[in-house]
Amino acid sequence: MTSNASSTVVVPESAAAEAPTFDARAELAAGPDGASDASADPATESQLPSTSPQPAASTPVGKSSARTMSILALSLGIASVFFAQTIVVPLAAVILGVFGLRDEPTGRGFSIWGIVLACVATFGWVFIVIAGALISLPFILLGAAL
Repeated sequence: MTSNASSTVVVPESAAAEAPTFDARAELAAGPDGASDASADPATESQLPSTSPQPAASTPVGKSSARTMSILALSLGIASVFFAQTIVVPLAAVILGVFGLRDEPTGRGFSIWGIVLACVATFGWVFIVIAGALISLPFILLGAAL
C-alpha cells in the first residue's frame, strides 16, 4: 500500500527573508552571462525556495479578555454576605479578587467589588456582634445592679 501524502515545509520568517525574490530567480536562470537559456532545466526552477507565504504551523494564542477570576471574586463576594461566618467564602473571594486585579485588567471592577463585599460581609458580622454587645451591656449592668 502506498501513500501519496505530501509534506509541507514551513519556512521561518527569518529564512523567508533570505529566500531569493522573483528577480533573483530570473538572474539565477539567466546564467552568468545574463542571457536567458530557453532550454533551462525545469528541475532547477522547482529547487528554488518558494516566496509565496506559507501558512503558519500554529497560531499563538494571546491573553484573552476573559474575566473568570474577577467574576468568581464578585460572585463569592455576594455569597459571602450569607456565608461570612465560615470565613472560607470571603477568603476565597479576596484571594480571587487580588489575582483578578493582577492578571485580568478588563475585570478590574468585578475584582474590586468582590474584595469590598467580602470584607464588608466579614467585618460586618463582627460589627453586628460588637453593636449587639454594646446595646445589651446597659441592660446586663442594670439587671446585675438590682
